[in-house]
Amino acid sequence: MTGASIREVYRSMQDIVFEALRDEILTGKLPPGSALNTLSLSRRLGVSRTPIREALNRLVSTGLVETVAHRGSFVRKLSVEQVVEIYYIRAALAGVCARLATRRITDAQKKKLVGLCEKMEKDKPGTDLKAMLRQNFEFHDIIFKAAHAPSIEGLALQYYHQSEQFRALSLELPGRFEEVWSEHRSILQAILDGDAEGAERSSRDHQLNTARRIVRSLGYEGEI
Repeated sequence: MTGASIREVYRSMQDIVFEALRDEILTGKLPPGSALNTLSLSRRLGVSRTPIREALNRLVSTGLVETVAHRGSFVRKLSVEQVVEIYYIRAALAGVCARLATRRITDAQKKKLVGLCEKMEKDKPGTDLKAMLRQNFEFHDIIFKAAHAPSIEGLALQYYHQSEQFRALSLELPGRFEEVWSEHRSILQAILDGDAEGAERSSRDHQLNTARRIVRSLGYEGEI
């Protein structure tokens, strides 16, 4: 096997481990506060400790894992205040992406957004939460990419994943699913109309509305 092939296999293994651990965190299989011991994970996943370490470093960078000195790595616990802060950041980044995307989006990307909106509007709330979350990500990811601003896109994706475990909660709240597709439709319409300011405003409002619903469900009464 060539050096290049070895690197490709190693990278693929690291990606597999990262995605497996990320999914376990987001689905609650590894709840907040869970210890992430490299030896235990290595035995359970059947891989060496090196890709485990690299995957944990990537999870730290996405905000899903934290490292505590002299104790190790743990699934990160987020306070309500941290959730609000993450969504403020998401609102700013999503707004900028929508503004830029309005000027740079392709016809093919517009068509995909229209299709996603139409599909979400036909779906029944609660029938397939994973599919809903996947469609939600695809909708936002198209806009991130359409902005043609790689640094902003990277940050937007980073904070998107930091809030992922709470998005599932938000979609299960009564009436929130219908609100989400209505808010998506507002963002899309502004983009189709070439209204950059409207797209930015609708995107910001969408993120802040999600934050409000989540933190209200957790008993938070402060202003957002």
